[in-house]
Amino acid sequence: MGHEGQGQWRDRSVPVRVAALGRPDFDWKRPLHRYPFVLFTACAAAGVVLDSLHDDPFGWHLCHWGLIALTALAVPAVLARTVRSPRLRHGFFWAGTAVLICCGFGLWHAWCRQAHDSASLERWLEDGSARPMVLRGRLRRTVSVRANPIARFGPVGSVSPWQSQLNLRVDLCRDGDSFRPVTGNVLVYAEGDRSHFHPGDRLEVYGWLEPFPRPSNPGEPDLRPMYRRRGLHGRIETDDRAAIRLLARSNDLPGRIVAAIASRGREALLRHTDERTGPLALALVIGQREFVRGDTREALLATGTAHLLSVSGMHLAIIVLVANWIVSGTGTTGLPRLCIILSISALYVAVTGGRPPVFRAAVLISLWLVSTVLRRPSQPLNTLGIAALILIALNPANVFAVGVHLSFLAVITLMLAGRSIAADPIAAELDRKREQGFQSLLDSASNPAVVYARSVLRFFAQLAWLSGCVTAVSLPLVWSQFHLISLVSVATNVLVWGGLMVALPAGVLVVIIDPISSSLAAVPGALCHGALGCMWWVIDWTRGWPAGHFWLPSPPTSAVILFYVVLALSLVLRTRRALWWRGGWVLGWTVAAVLIATRPAPLPTNTLEATFIDVGHGTSVIVRLDDAVFLYDCGRLGNHDGSSRDIDTALWQLGVTRLDAVFLSHADADHYNALPAILDRFSVGRVITPPGLLQTDEPALGNLRAAIGRHGTPVQEVAAGQLDTALRRRGLSVLHPPPEGVGGSDNANSLVLRFQHAGTTLWLPGDLEPPGTQRLTATPRPGAGGVLMAPHHGSLSSGADLVLAWVRPAETVVSGGDRAGRPEVEQMLSFTGSGVRVTATSGAVRVRIGPTGKIAIRTWHDHPW
Repeated sequence: MGHEGQGQWRDRSVPVRVAALGRPDFDWKRPLHRYPFVLFTACAAAGVVLDSLHDDPFGWHLCHWGLIALTALAVPAVLARTVRSPRLRHGFFWAGTAVLICCGFGLWHAWCRQAHDSASLERWLEDGSARPMVLRGRLRRTVSVRANPIARFGPVGSVSPWQSQLNLRVDLCRDGDSFRPVTGNVLVYAEGDRSHFHPGDRLEVYGWLEPFPRPSNPGEPDLRPMYRRRGLHGRIETDDRAAIRLLARSNDLPGRIVAAIASRGREALLRHTDERTGPLALALVIGQREFVRGDTREALLATGTAHLLSVSGMHLAIIVLVANWIVSGTGTTGLPRLCIILSISALYVAVTGGRPPVFRAAVLISLWLVSTVLRRPSQPLNTLGIAALILIALNPANVFAVGVHLSFLAVITLMLAGRSIAADPIAAELDRKREQGFQSLLDSASNPAVVYARSVLRFFAQLAWLSGCVTAVSLPLVWSQFHLISLVSVATNVLVWGGLMVALPAGVLVVIIDPISSSLAAVPGALCHGALGCMWWVIDWTRGWPAGHFWLPSPPTSAVILFYVVLALSLVLRTRRALWWRGGWVLGWTVAAVLIATRPAPLPTNTLEATFIDVGHGTSVIVRLDDAVFLYDCGRLGNHDGSSRDIDTALWQLGVTRLDAVFLSHADADHYNALPAILDRFSVGRVITPPGLLQTDEPALGNLRAAIGRHGTPVQEVAAGQLDTALRRRGLSVLHPPPEGVGGSDNANSLVLRFQHAGTTLWLPGDLEPPGTQRLTATPRPGAGGVLMAPHHGSLSSGADLVLAWVRPAETVVSGGDRAGRPEVEQMLSFTGSGVRVTATSGAVRVRIGPTGKIAIRTWHDHPW
């Protein structure tokens, strides 16, 4: 985005020629010579993208890219001998070079993919089931440690407060009584702090080996490509503290030093901060963001400050700046100063895990320092192209990483936000110098306090401008990935800037000083803790602003691509009105995208649709009828952070932003613990419960009551026969519990709903069990047919067979976890002739009852929609 007062888009080094018609005509050869690595990066990315479109064997890719490369070499060579025009020969040379780079990186991507797919560990994962395995191999990376979410809810001492992730390169697996060679990489999830293991250590691990899960719900992102980019083939989970055994220590001394610094730095930062500021300190200073809880991530997302969780170029720039001050203070100059700063940068990159944003910043800073020492000019865009090319060469899959996209997009925006787009750069430069001279003259005649205040205001105005540019340009990508538009991000980022400038250097000092003296580290530790506390106050405050952020369905991918194509093409506009044109495009595109994204997914006329979400051991059913959307239950077992991710994505895929009503069947957490998060993201007309549910003495209900009160959502209690006319007209009725209730547990008093549509019935009985089962089945028996959700997740010991015999459904859906997928469950539920679908094995199940009462069922794993 350009800005006349701050400088504009274009690089003044690009000469402008005047065409015959009097309009600016640009010499495109000069940018090509000045920014060749930008072209090379674009060609490399194109080669990777094109190669990813084909899943053919590596030999096919080799022939394919080889033929194109030979053509790219031969055609320019022949044309160069026959064409006399130097301009055309020059064009042929650049075209041939671009094609060769594209072919080279396309072939490199094919080779990397073939190397990953040929790992012999893949054959153990083909059937998708978990199996016990004993593996041996070497640790690839520093162990990742995070707080164990279960420990906060279990008895003290029963569960370790830590969880660890180990990235293991496997070379042996046990087959019978002996080990056999195997190749592949696995991610090991283990209870406890395993940071005493260092990269290169040889380990033996036993546990349950399984592939990374595929998406099981509509709208759910597929995380398998992310693991593939990391070179991983499967995962192992183990709760046994003796399941990981050290066989031999690593001889990699640098790796051990880096791991030790990261581990001790984590301990030092946690010791000098508290439960809230500590995780953010770890993410800011040493890049360990695994400690950050889900509610913290959502607060940062809502306020547009999620970048605080990712160590980036800004962090490295601050580190290098401080290091430069220290080194310069010692009188060191020239090549020794360069080597010291580069060594510090390399160490910081290693300690933070070598993530692409930090690596990119390290390349930029290193090239800038080298050019300074060698007294050679440095072009920022060209340097950025070199960094991107190195990242693609190290891992071609970085082309598809959203984090890499956001990182480079932000840097490019910052580079361009202060460049001139004026048609006459010489006149613009003269105007800028005159303005600076006039401002200096005013400052010399003003009070120093006034001058200082003006400087501070100019700094924050510039900061707000740059933050606004980055927010506007990254909005479509952030929205498409996180379903969020944050309107307070600019204000929040400006307000937390001061705290960041204090917290980051102070945190680095804690990591450096604490191993020497913990008491000396207390001073920077207190500064870090205080600055982060102030940042948290700002984040909490802006998060509560009315209409400060909106959770929305994602825009279509084609619309996101269109946004960036048009914005990139707008760079050819070199007038002062271009800023207003770009601003209008951002605003107009956003309004149009919101209208498109929030358009409800089409539903056939006079059709009832029920989507049973795969939430593991839990229940959540989305019911749509005409223009009404209802949600029956919303929770899952083990959802300690109250996440509603699976339900959210399914609703957003339908274009839903409002729920007419949420029905809660009973007071078990696996049926309601996601509702607070849902209330944060969707407009909910009312919450309908059986009598006394919110008054139940259940610890997790406190969060639910607080969320309902915070959003002012009406609550309605209903019993059998008690439902308003509007809902009854839609064919909905409540069959259980009776107003006086029944004896037994909450399960026995589950809210049983019946939807009748076109002569066919949909039954939703919650976790109904005796004596509620007997009370329900004592009422007049309904006609056979329809769709039944199996009571109590298909439990074999909760009277589900009695309900099944009473309803005699044509189809039965089980919303449950792995236990629900056992063969005996299907056998029990099908004894009346009913078809059985289990979310644990089939993914989400969609049931449609058409205008004639015909039932149509699709499962996400077999026939996604």
